[in-house]
Amino acid sequence: MESALEGNNIRTATIYPAAINTELLDTITSKEAAKGMNAVYDQYGISADRIASVIAFAIDQPEDTNVSEFTVGPTAQPW
Repeated sequence: MESALEGNNIRTATIYPAAINTELLDTITSKEAAKGMNAVYDQYGISADRIASVIAFAIDQPEDTNVSEFTVGPTAQPW
């Protein structure tokens, strides 16, 4: 909002990822939590390329256009 009021055309976007297959699961130190998360990601996880394509979409918009929020996840995952 501040950048818009200043007229500098800075665009921002927030991405809310769901089950995206990344190295995040490798950092979980609790074996019980890791087991549960791995089960979810094994069933629903999608490629990190999906996030990359969303970022590319946001960047490719004209300078006068901002898409401020993206919620990205697998279609089969219950929300």
